[in-house]
Amino acid sequence: MSVDDLYGDAALAELYDLAWGDSDFDVSMYEQFARRGELPSLELGVGTGRVALHLARNGLHVVGLDASPAMLSRLEARLDPETAPRLRLVAGDMRDFDLAPQKFDLVYCAANSFQHLLTHDDQLAALRCVARHLAPGGLFVAEMRTMRAVDWSVERTPLYLRRTVDIPGTDDTLMHFQQLSPHPAHQTTTTTYIFDRVSPDGAVHRRVIDVTLRYSTLGEFALLLERAGLALRDVYGDADLSPYDDASDRMVIVASLP
Repeated sequence: MSVDDLYGDAALAELYDLAWGDSDFDVSMYEQFARRGELPSLELGVGTGRVALHLARNGLHVVGLDASPAMLSRLEARLDPETAPRLRLVAGDMRDFDLAPQKFDLVYCAANSFQHLLTHDDQLAALRCVARHLAPGGLFVAEMRTMRAVDWSVERTPLYLRRTVDIPGTDDTLMHFQQLSPHPAHQTTTTTYIFDRVSPDGAVHRRVIDVTLRYSTLGEFALLLERAGLALRDVYGDADLSPYDDASDRMVIVASLP
């Protein structure tokens, strides 16, 4: 499943929201970066608005870009009269978008979204779009899993139950399973997500999707930034902006125009 059609229908967008929509581990970090300047922020891969809605509800202006109309539709349905004027939604691909003449004090790509870009060409295309849309003094922030986060020696990890949640407005329960297969030669992993929607009578409706992510070393990403006309400013080990070190499973990249 490519980045273009991932979560491309309404049912998959709902599953995405149920599985990850209530996560808030990083929203304070993005709010902190967004409050640095006066211009709006731009989120690449806004999805159903997990981060962007937090910013807009706290008085900040955001443009949310996503390639999935189903995700944007779900986000639009969550806007209220107070929040809607502060959050503009744009259907588009992070590798090829043009919002000129608008510039942004913050362009960000949250929760591994950048890792859906599986080739250097796609990564460079996205970063060059970022560079064109940053205002002077603006920042690009991307949070990703590190190479250390994966056991590259195994063929695949065991299938496990990640979480169980009640589905709002129904008596159904969602059981979310996943299994990861690493591909070290390509610095990618493919995670198989199994979503079982279980009704009170025991009926199960199953959706299975495979999601591939590409992992970059810090040095590799710094070179990509340079080729795109950006400069690495800082790197952190988590959304609390802890130091990045050998034990970090995540890295938060902070870059700017030179």
